[in-house]
Amino acid sequence: MPTVVGVRFREAGKLYHFDVGGLTLHRLDRVVVETASGLGIGRVVTEPLEKPAADLPAPVRRVLRRANAADVERQQKAGERGAAALDVCRRHVRDLALPLRLVDAECTLDGTRVTITFTAEQRVDFRQLLRAASAELHCRLELRQVGARDEAKALDGIGPCGQRLCCSRWLTEFQPISIKMAKIQNLALNPGKLAGACGRLKCCLRYEIETYADAQRELPTLGTSVFTVEGEGRVVGVNLLERKVQVLFDDPVPRWLPADEVFRHNGCQDGMCETCRVASGPAESPPPADPAPSPAVPAPRAGDPHGARRQHGRRRAGRDERSRPEGR
Repeated sequence: MPTVVGVRFREAGKLYHFDVGGLTLHRLDRVVVETASGLGIGRVVTEPLEKPAADLPAPVRRVLRRANAADVERQQKAGERGAAALDVCRRHVRDLALPLRLVDAECTLDGTRVTITFTAEQRVDFRQLLRAASAELHCRLELRQVGARDEAKALDGIGPCGQRLCCSRWLTEFQPISIKMAKIQNLALNPGKLAGACGRLKCCLRYEIETYADAQRELPTLGTSVFTVEGEGRVVGVNLLERKVQVLFDDPVPRWLPADEVFRHNGCQDGMCETCRVASGPAESPPPADPAPSPAVPAPRAGDPHGARRQHGRRRAGRDERSRPEGR
């Protein structure tokens, strides 16, 4: 099994595995690796670990060497070259009036390739931009479209909680978020409060959704008819975190009660059945009564070809006798 380490090229970036290739590496070491785009410097974030080749994406590239002072200086120059390429592309975007917004630029360690990410509301023909910018920069230029969340991750910022954006600080992958998660957590469906810096639903809506979903399954839903020690009522509010239920009785003022004191009906239709009135919860239904024993029918004798026919006739006669009305 190959011995690999996990390497990231930026904070909260995707984790890539590289073969150590006989090197002795430790966590937080800076290494030079070869990627699909070219040479780059990353930081080791996991200790060397043997993993089966089937669990790793193919092919697994090797770590070339530890980064030295010369490599760090080349990385700084590559960053400056990427920033200059971004300024050049922005100027050409304005001149060509293209409906796109440039986000970030990344230059390889050898300076031969620059990758620029952008966002756009629709498909954009940027071939003219590539020709003009490549001729001015004298390098291979690649444009890559990303989504609104990737844009916020690259630009960074402060969220409404007062902390740095989760996507820029520690979130490595984006999970699907739906408005149903906000409904389960009883949040106000206000787009201004549910949207993050990217304009999409906040990623933090997913952090506690499993806890809320488990609590929601244990508590009655809105509009459910329930009974309590104070009488019958209807659920008009639920507090999942405090495990309290707001019940409306005959009086117009609803009351908050602990969830342990509120019981749901056991499927009764007309009012409360006796099973639902048990304060300790729905009682177990009595076991079904044993059916009346049917008359014994002797088994056919072995070797008797007419035994099965006579047995069928006895069973049919017994059914006819039970279905015959009284007095006949």
